[in-house]
Amino acid sequence: MKKIFLIALAVLVVGGLGTYVYMGGLNSVEVTVVDVDGYNVAGKLFQGKSDAKEIKDYFFEAKELTQSQELPGILTIMHYNDTTLAKGETKLFIGVMLATEDFTLPEDYQLISIQSKKAIRARIEAHNWVIPGAATIEERISQKAKEEGLSTELFTIEKYVSTNILEIDSPIKSN
Repeated sequence: MKKIFLIALAVLVVGGLGTYVYMGGLNSVEVTVVDVDGYNVAGKLFQGKSDAKEIKDYFFEAKELTQSQELPGILTIMHYNDTTLAKGETKLFIGVMLATEDFTLPEDYQLISIQSKKAIRARIEAHNWVIPGAATIEERISQKAKEEGLSTELFTIEKYVSTNILEIDSPIKSN
């Protein structure tokens, strides 16, 4: 009985590690300074509790708009680093980074245009289940900004490029 348990445990561990590697768990986060041509994001602003149902609702609504091509672009979440928020609260703009200037804005959406020439980009190629946490990625972006002597805006732009590619841009402040 003990042998069977040990064999089963070994199979589970090897299977788990194999799945982790297959999903991209060992892929590194690539952090670079990139040229950008600004950002145009259509979406909805959310400010409130971090576990609010509206966040999920806004996310899946924006995802549907991209998949149906009603708003052609990339599913996007802007995270504001707002120090005035209470503990457990967040401020997000959830929507679509527009791929074209030919679009019809949904009635309850607003458009945010961000003028920026450069950004620090963290690119992760892995499944959502195995990507590093937000704090780890933000730390890597901060390190890169410090190394390059750059100052970033007080928000990040999270772009869900595909099911296995996530890009997080931190626009660089223009002087």
